Amino acid sequence: MASSSHRARARLRTTPLAVVTGLAAAVLMALTMSGTLSAFTASITNANANVSSGTLLMKMDGAPGATCYSNGAEKSTPISASNSTSCTTVNTFGTSALVPDPSEVRPATTVVVTNDGTVSARTFTLRKADICRQTASGSPSGTATDVCGKINLLVMSGSTQIFSGTLQQLGASTVDLVLPAVAPKASQSFTFTTKLADGLSNDYQGLTATVPLTWTFTA
Repeated sequence: MASSSHRARARLRTTPLAVVTGLAAAVLMALTMSGTLSAFTASITNANANVSSGTLLMKMDGAPGATCYSNGAEKSTPISASNSTSCTTVNTFGTSALVPDPSEVRPATTVVVTNDGTVSARTFTLRKADICRQTASGSPSGTATDVCGKINLLVMSGSTQIFSGTLQQLGASTVDLVLPAVAPKASQSFTFTTKLADGLSNDYQGLTATVPLTWTFTA
């Protein structure tokens, strides 16, 4: 009997402890699941955190309908690594034939260069891409071999003279012509006036002088 009574008293002592422990665990689990033990928080997510590179795009307009872009035929053309193109629709020297007449008044050819990008062109230069080369315009043509030195060129930007000399001198130049900087969507106009030297003989007929020119923006 004593042993049974002792075991009964032991069960009575351990039962409340087990109940208390179970209740504490249940409360802790409930608090953990409800988040009431977490600290107060506040946060912001910058969902639009981004940065973009700008574009430097050159547009050239010559005669009506003659337009070139540095990235290709159209403004929407993807920009390649060089962002450079060969423009054959704009003839900066004009298209009319020259004659050695001192009274001839040549109309200037106007070329408009636009920064069609989103960043400023820090520098703007014009350089010859090759020496002046002479070819026959057709058949028949003259036999003279120095027509490049007989064609004078005047390049102006507003009232500022950019170049004055022969096409031979332009083709031999190793110095870039520095032009005014161009802001985004701004333009610069240039006029090219050519004249054949006076008093030339018939062997200068039917000849073409070519000096490729490269216009360059740098941001």
